[in-house]
Amino acid sequence: MANRNDIFLKELEIQWQDHFHMRDQTWKTLQYSILFFLGVVGLEFKVVDKIFLVPVYIAVFIVSLLGVYVALHHRKRQKEKFKMITILEKKLETYELIEDILKKSKEGLLGKIDTLKFIIATQIGLCCVYIFLIIRILVS
Repeated sequence: MANRNDIFLKELEIQWQDHFHMRDQTWKTLQYSILFFLGVVGLEFKVVDKIFLVPVYIAVFIVSLLGVYVALHHRKRQKEKFKMITILEKKLETYELIEDILKKSKEGLLGKIDTLKFIIATQIGLCCVYIFLIIRILVS
């Protein structure tokens, strides 16, 4: 039978793998939103009819909104993962080794910015651009 530390180590490994998998999914969602954006802007350069562009912009706006949702959901789940990781690291008596470093990394402006906040802000920015482009097409 495995000892407790082996079980904790395996669980810690699983939690980190899950964190990296979620982060990868969140980045892919942003990549797809940007690719759709570039594709639709490319359609405008080909002078596609406005009747076609409006529903396409609405569709990519929805894709970006879903990207915001995915990023927010992953943010919530990652906070849960990090709580679990912290508990496991404390049980393994390794948390104390990095505790000071973690506290310092959250100080100042750079400590407030993280990957998920960047992705959420970018997805929201894309949504705003889509709204602007839809209005521009409808007004012109």
